[in-house]
Amino acid sequence: LRTDLLDAAADLIAEHGSVDGISLRAIARRAGVSPTAVYRHFSDHTELLQESVRHCGNNFLGLLQAAVDNGSDAFDAFDRCGIAYADFALRNPGHYRVMFSRNTEIEAESTIIANATFRILVSLVEQVLADVGDDRSTLTVAVQVHTWIHGIVDLGNAHPDVEWPAAADQLAGLRDALGLERPN
Repeated sequence: LRTDLLDAAADLIAEHGSVDGISLRAIARRAGVSPTAVYRHFSDHTELLQESVRHCGNNFLGLLQAAVDNGSDAFDAFDRCGIAYADFALRNPGHYRVMFSRNTEIEAESTIIANATFRILVSLVEQVLADVGDDRSTLTVAVQVHTWIHGIVDLGNAHPDVEWPAAADQLAGLRDALGLERPN
């Protein structure tokens, strides 16, 4: 039931694009339980919303980490992670938007997710720069990469009717433009 409630809250958050106006009753109704059943698993409305954002974040971070772990080297892991990031965000725009929201009720959770995501990216960029013998600032390049990926996702979600190039193709352009290509 706890997972059903978390999923119901996440779905409502995604539909609304915000936690504002999402009542405990609406979450219970979506999960098919009475509002009092929610209190068996969560102390209040805020805890349920925070846990729901954490639940989405753990799914997102799990996908990113699996992509990294399945990479054959730093370059492959970089590609896989970027594609996993874009795919998740484009398929789950509401969850993505809320995970990176500054809403005060969920800000602590969204900050944890944002920091963990960025740490994964910094680690990958550091490995790729080392492999290409590039002494640029890892942090600067990681910020450039994150800005680019976020732009791909944000534009794709804001304008879904535009025929954007595939995320993988856009990410290949990112690697090329930032000099993150595998050495020959």
